[in-house]
Amino acid sequence: MKENVVMSINQILNLEIIAEIIGIMAATWLVLAGIQRISKFLADRFPRQRLQISSTFPVLRLAAWLVIIGFIISAVIKPGLNTLVAISATAGVAFGLGVQELVKNVLAGVLILFDRPFRVGDMVKVDTYYGEVIQIGLHTSRIHTFDDSTITLPNGMFINKAVTNTNTGALVEQVVVEFSLPGSVNVRNVKELMHEAALCSPYVYRKKTVDILVEDRFDHGFLSVFKVNAYVMNVRFERLIATDITERIKEDIIARGILPKEALLLCGG
Repeated sequence: MKENVVMSINQILNLEIIAEIIGIMAATWLVLAGIQRISKFLADRFPRQRLQISSTFPVLRLAAWLVIIGFIISAVIKPGLNTLVAISATAGVAFGLGVQELVKNVLAGVLILFDRPFRVGDMVKVDTYYGEVIQIGLHTSRIHTFDDSTITLPNGMFINKAVTNTNTGALVEQVVVEFSLPGSVNVRNVKELMHEAALCSPYVYRKKTVDILVEDRFDHGFLSVFKVNAYVMNVRFERLIATDITERIKEDIIARGILPKEALLLCGG
């Protein structure tokens, strides 16, 4: 059977057909590269629609390659039924024996594109990695972290592990800033201070409410734990809003004399 498959392939794939296939695939790659550049330009030009624009391209790319592969098989190669069955059987054995991990990741990539647990532009955490999804491919996906690193992860990892999506297709995202203060502080005054500090941040999304949550905790002493829940106007400003709110709260606490400066060393921002 192996010799029959080789003979069938040699009959079908002559130099002219191979050149035509390479030309079609190269043209497809160039067109998709151009569409991707246009998509990035439009996403930067219209930031409010950035997530919707960026998440459309991976699905378009998958559909385009499926159509092109189908076109190459049916219109360029045009294999006979016996040849197609023989090649499919051989390919099935090869996939089963040698490329199980590749097939698993490709199937996971297809599931991600259609089930959409996350999209390009979402902030996700999987395992110990956290960042913005910048690319979803058939085999791997890429995440851009806040320390300006790009991490490439196999798509199977997103299927086998829990994935946390903090914005789920929205441009805004809730950010939590936590402070631990001595249990003797005036809770009402501190909550007002924190609420004002959050609303004054230039990164806050004011159409969403700012909530201050308080709970008591004992950790080497009686503490009041304050959590400032505020929405950032753009997920890419997550660290900036957290830093800005932390600085404002610490400055206001010192300015109002709620705590001595030395006590702030025990505060978590």
